[in-house]
Amino acid sequence: MHMLDNLLALFDRKTTIYLVAASGVFSLVVIIGLCFDGLWYRPMPVFDVPLLEMRETLRKNPQDQALREEIRHLDQVVRQDFITTRKRLLVGGYLLFFSLLIFVLSLRRWTVLQKKLPEPLLLSQLTEHPQAQMNLFRTLAFFCIPLALLSLYGLSYLKHRPQLVNEAGFQAPQPPGPPLEILVPDNQKWPQLRGPKGSGVVDDPNLPVSWDVEKAENLVWKVEIPGKGHSSPVIWGDRLYITTGDFESRKVLCYQRSDGSLVWSCALRTNAQLDEELKEDEGDTGLAAPTAVTDGHYIVAFFGTNEIAGIDREGRQIWSRWFGPPDSDFGIASSPILSGSTVYLQLDQGSKEKKHSMLYALDIASGKPRWEIPREVPCSWSTPILVESNGRSELITAADPWAISYDPVSGKEIWRAKVLSGAVAPMPASCNGFFFTATEYSQLAAIKTGGQGDITETHVAWTMESDLPDVAGMVTDGKLLILPNGTGKVRCFDVLTGKRIWTQEYDNGFWSNPTLNGDLVYMTDMEGTTFIFKLADKYEEVGQGKFGEPVLTSFAVADSRFYVRGEKYLYCLGKPQ
Repeated sequence: MHMLDNLLALFDRKTTIYLVAASGVFSLVVIIGLCFDGLWYRPMPVFDVPLLEMRETLRKNPQDQALREEIRHLDQVVRQDFITTRKRLLVGGYLLFFSLLIFVLSLRRWTVLQKKLPEPLLLSQLTEHPQAQMNLFRTLAFFCIPLALLSLYGLSYLKHRPQLVNEAGFQAPQPPGPPLEILVPDNQKWPQLRGPKGSGVVDDPNLPVSWDVEKAENLVWKVEIPGKGHSSPVIWGDRLYITTGDFESRKVLCYQRSDGSLVWSCALRTNAQLDEELKEDEGDTGLAAPTAVTDGHYIVAFFGTNEIAGIDREGRQIWSRWFGPPDSDFGIASSPILSGSTVYLQLDQGSKEKKHSMLYALDIASGKPRWEIPREVPCSWSTPILVESNGRSELITAADPWAISYDPVSGKEIWRAKVLSGAVAPMPASCNGFFFTATEYSQLAAIKTGGQGDITETHVAWTMESDLPDVAGMVTDGKLLILPNGTGKVRCFDVLTGKRIWTQEYDNGFWSNPTLNGDLVYMTDMEGTTFIFKLADKYEEVGQGKFGEPVLTSFAVADSRFYVRGEKYLYCLGKPQ
């Protein structure tokens, strides 16, 4: 302030008058401009009748791509307008501040220059002159009135400005408190890979035991999927979700479960910095192999780019996170799983020495970590399971060389067993007091529940070391265990003893996880033929289903219907109603 005073002291009366006039007029113009901008600018016209009508039309005709592109274009225009206006307001604020500062200081200098040398006064005459009070009021008025106008406008702007996705964390604002649960019957929920418990077990006597897509036998609908991927469908109520992805774009697709119509498509927006080598290394796994999870309000999708995102029921991205460049020879395939409002993700990468492997627990609504812990294992492709055992919840993971149990609330390790080796992809299974893990070129291990610490020597009930799966998981009813593999061989074991009950060989291998409905096992080979047989002491086939294209995904079940993703098409299968 003193520096500016000293600088202004260099100006004579005439120059000071010009400076007062120029800064005053400039400040007035800036104030008028800011007020005019505030009165006439509408930041985000999301409630305009035409836009609402367009969105309502799109809901009724989700296949209208032209309308969808028009809405997207309008959204981009509005957002660009908002960014431009925000910059203009910021620049205007700075200009107003400095012009008012120069105006007040130059006015002060002009006032000083106007004064004449006073006549000497006697001590009895030293009283406060009325002009001094008037000067004080004028100075306060010059400062406070423009500042008050600017503050009121700023508060109004902040109150009514739109909420955009945060460019740093890509997280939109959340309403206070948790959302109300979307209540749907249990038979309309398939919230994650292999169903509510991740076991692939259902009980619905009305599911079909045969179908032929080409002949439309037991085919309810069939739609082409606009993109690549091997993720399986997840379901909540009347909505079905799958993911697609390539190097250019990763998407979540929402379908109407009743007729297969596309409701919306959401392309991820993240801060991921993808290496061009990833385009060449997609391989058989691809970038959309992990299956999403949903609680009805939110859909959380994970991709082979190490991007994870939360999307709401209307297709708006709420949050996202990037875990860095993927470090895996065969891509990323582990799917997230869901319990309550917590999403668990097993992300095993690189070698054991690199220490890149992690286990995450994330809030489904915000993506914020509830806990995250490192894992001393190399890359794996397995998906964990969450089970209740001996009065406690356990999160079971499988990777080379450990099967490890964690407390899902705290992330604290409960037990571990050294029972695996090599590239671990099959999901663990659980039943009747046992956990099961298996992978090709290693062993099938039955681990007794209730352990603590390293239980390798104390809780491994039995093992088996031949014809093991490389990708497909297991299914069990608590008495018998079905184990398919990638060469087309299926074996049945006694759960308690590990005794092999029977073996059945097929022409093609299995990557799809089997599904158990009552006493019937549904198992689909890589060429798209489903074999339905009884889970019994003797192999007995009761039906077949034919898709006519490769199927590598797992079934989803809702309302006595199967929902299956093939290489190019999405299918709904069910008996005539």
